[in-house]
Amino acid sequence: MEVVTTEAVKPVEGRPSRSPVQKRGQQRVDAILDAAEAVFGETGVDSATTNAIAERAGASVGSLYHFFPNKDAILLALAERYAESMTTLLQQELRLDEPWVPLDVLFPQMIRSFAAMDDAHPGFMAVCRATDSASGGKSPVSLQMEEHMQGLVRTLLQRRSPAMPDDEAERHAALSVVLVHAGLDHAASVPEPLRTGIRAGLVDMLVRYFTPVEARYVEA
Repeated sequence: MEVVTTEAVKPVEGRPSRSPVQKRGQQRVDAILDAAEAVFGETGVDSATTNAIAERAGASVGSLYHFFPNKDAILLALAERYAESMTTLLQQELRLDEPWVPLDVLFPQMIRSFAAMDDAHPGFMAVCRATDSASGGKSPVSLQMEEHMQGLVRTLLQRRSPAMPDDEAERHAALSVVLVHAGLDHAASVPEPLRTGIRAGLVDMLVRYFTPVEARYVEA
């Protein structure tokens, strides 16, 4: 059985070369990223400026440039922070230490948690789209995040159904991660009650999909 590590998504090329080494420096970076998240969520990535981000953070533009040379570096750092949070959240919600939690309990809680993160971080999807667009496809951050999440789902499937072949577990994991990401992305862009309906549909889809899959491997 493959062992999936839970280490954070590794930084990719393009991050600013200067990293804060003191607590105060890290607090300033966090404040800048929090401000960028708010500005990106309100105006979109293209319309956001480093001046607006610095003003929202209560910092000077010079202070911002001390840590981030441009808006793209801020965008990438924020994308990495999101990716780490998403991977950690999935690690918690899949409940790998309790592999026999019923599917109709496991998936509703998982989707609720991801939906709550989307609602709490209005800039999340804007950042994901912008980093992917800038890369002409899936950005390195998105690819790393999907790889980690697929690995976690694959491990869950192998623990719940030990007889499942590795290639089948990999296929189911890849499909489910892609579908959930796409569904939550779309749900974040539409108003209520459609948003809640799409999220409920994701839960129903996951339960209906994985129930017969697992049934094939139930020991007699």
